Amino acid sequence: MSRKQTETITIRLTKEEKLALEKKMYDALSPSMRRFILDMCMTGKVIVNEDLRAVNRELKYQGNNLNQLVHLAHEGRVRVINLSETLSVYQKTLMAMEKQNGDS
Repeated sequence: MSRKQTETITIRLTKEEKLALEKKMYDALSPSMRRFILDMCMTGKVIVNEDLRAVNRELKYQGNNLNQLVHLAHEGRVRVINLSETLSVYQKTLMAMEKQNGDS
């Protein structure tokens, strides 16, 4: 279910506060600052799953590779890309992560 996000909250931090918050977000393996702050505010906690740290790192690497392929395709340097296997792996990974986090 998608929801329309129309509201904004802005806060000011010192450089040290921002760095500390970013470190906590990284340690929690949160996909974004927005998600990290929402989780903290709504539930008062962020669950850290150390088993997913390697998976998260690998997904970032693969995302970078996919982004590079897209750039090559837009430049016309790559014409045909079959990403069905890649998409299947991403879908299975996402389902496993959702199951691990109890989101299913």
